[in-house]
Amino acid sequence: MKASNPVHIAAQVDSNACEKPDYPASSIRNGEEGVVNLAMLIGPDGKVLESKVEKSSGSRALDKAAIQGLSLCKFKPGTVDGVPEKSWAKLQYVWHLN
Repeated sequence: MKASNPVHIAAQVDSNACEKPDYPASSIRNGEEGVVNLAMLIGPDGKVLESKVEKSSGSRALDKAAIQGLSLCKFKPGTVDGVPEKSWAKLQYVWHLN
């Protein structure tokens, strides 16, 4: 009998599934907007274990606020053969002044 390959399902991160990060006051004053690309390590319980900026929005304040705010979210963890395990996922967050 041939061994089957394990079935990997990636973690699902959706910024709409949690509260929006607070827009930094300094960024509002300076009219800063941008898009930050994050890589997030999601634990088996769906919590963010680690996150890093892969592409900056151009504003350190916006990048930091995105990491801080989205790190509080709970996401759907990745699985191998139906068993949750920690895995990296990518998320793009758009900062836009209304």
